[in-house]
Amino acid sequence: MTMLDLLGYGGFLLLAICWIPQTVETIKQGRVAMQKSFLIMYALGSGLLMAQAIGLNSIPLILLNSYTSAASLINLFYGIFPRKTA
Repeated sequence: MTMLDLLGYGGFLLLAICWIPQTVETIKQGRVAMQKSFLIMYALGSGLLMAQAIGLNSIPLILLNSYTSAASLINLFYGIFPRKTA
């Protein structure tokens, strides 16, 4: 494992920690406050970065972009289909 790999894993860990509370809150509330256009751009951007990470065969980037793609798809789902409140 190289120093660049360690930097990549460190970045992944920090970014993952930052996104966990937002994603959990979105799931709990069943809706997201972001605009749909932003959610779509975020999901597409995450998908494109995932394709690049796979092409580069970079495990830290694949992990990071897998996580951000999943989080963006969760947010996009609740942006398009918000849970009805009682």
